[in-house]
Amino acid sequence: MAVTVASRMTAGAVTVDEQADLQEFVDAVERHRVRTVAVVDESGRLLGAVDRDDHPDLFDGSAAHRGPRVAGTPRQRRRRERRTHAPVRELMRDAVAVPGTSPVAEALRVLATSGTELAFVVDDRGVVRGTVSTRQCRSAPAVRIVSEEAGHGQVRV
Repeated sequence: MAVTVASRMTAGAVTVDEQADLQEFVDAVERHRVRTVAVVDESGRLLGAVDRDDHPDLFDGSAAHRGPRVAGTPRQRRRRERRTHAPVRELMRDAVAVPGTSPVAEALRVLATSGTELAFVVDDRGVVRGTVSTRQCRSAPAVRIVSEEAGHGQVRV
């Protein structure tokens, strides 16, 4: 039997409601020290995602600082203040999602195709249950994926 995404995921993704404003996104990133926050509807179904890297003006990229920090220059503070009340649904992008019941190999294919390292794990109703990364999937025993880039049906282990 194939190893499932649910067995490899980190339960409990950080989410914000679609009605949340940018300040709630910034607060969630700072509080939980994450890069990507899921945007959900009132039922918890995944609608999209907002990533701190999509909005670098809101955070300090200092390598010496552990985790995100609100930028402090006057220009950044003014820009942030203007955008603070923008709804996250206007800033979100498509999110990568995989069902928890999917085999890990399928999650790796989805992640490789999307060019991202993180996917949200959803149940059969589309409710966010957690996250899974490429690293978590690759740590599964005997995960084999077909190299689509090669086009020769090569198998990488």
